[in-house]
Amino acid sequence: MNLNNTYDYAVIGAGIVGLSTALHLQKQNVSVVVLEKEKEPGLHQSGRNSGVIHSGIYYKPNSSKSELSIKGRNLLVEYLQKKNINFRQEGKIVVDNDLEKVREFIRKKY
Repeated sequence: MNLNNTYDYAVIGAGIVGLSTALHLQKQNVSVVVLEKEKEPGLHQSGRNSGVIHSGIYYKPNSSKSELSIKGRNLLVEYLQKKNINFRQEGKIVVDNDLEKVREFIRKKY
């Protein structure tokens, strides 16, 4: 890497969040450099997670966290399909005794 280069953005860390951020910035036709202290990407938190994409069901309905979880999941599935990357979609059973919460859950198509 040439340290005399100038970039519009510097992203610190080559994990899933850093690389995703860099990819989206690059699509906006800006120059991006990713700085990673390790020899390979994904050697810290991204390499140790459980591989689960959260659906947002444990957050308050219609909260930013809930809505962003849903949007992020949909964007990830769309990206994987577009790039022809194999993945498994598996379900989860959540039991709730509040019928309105169950209906909202179904409406959002988790």
